[in-house]
Amino acid sequence: MDKADSIEIFLRQWKKERPDLDPWPVGILGRTQRISARLQARSLSWLEPLGLTWESFSLLLALRRSGPSYELRPTDMYKQSLLSSGAITNRIDKVEKEGWVKRFDSPGDRRGVVVRLTASGKAMADKAVEIHFAQLAAQLSKLAKKDRQLLLELLRKLLRTLEEEDE
Repeated sequence: MDKADSIEIFLRQWKKERPDLDPWPVGILGRTQRISARLQARSLSWLEPLGLTWESFSLLLALRRSGPSYELRPTDMYKQSLLSSGAITNRIDKVEKEGWVKRFDSPGDRRGVVVRLTASGKAMADKAVEIHFAQLAAQLSKLAKKDRQLLLELLRKLLRTLEEEDE
């Protein structure tokens, strides 16, 4: 039998203390939260040497993924990144100071702006994403390919279900 993880210990404790409750949902939530926190913390070890925070990295990648002309409105940036809407302006300010993005007036909307990757921002995004993908793959390499595919599919189904409920 596999060694218990920290969440399995919680589940055993709940089964003992409240045998009338089935704690399986805590197993999913607790594990996904702990996995996310650990992987995000580990990602800082390869992002910080590049001068990136998780937030600046996520913002640059949202722009890079958007394709030529590598620009988005701030509201689209937060929807396409892993950031909250409340912090998007501060994040844009920080990467703009680094010279990685530039703000422009939005065509057709006098009050709006678009944020565009600069050449140095695109180069940074490309370098950072190559490192990030390789490092994440190394972190997850103990999972067999079939297990990775199964996990990806199950997580996709769960996220899609939760997102549909929020629509």
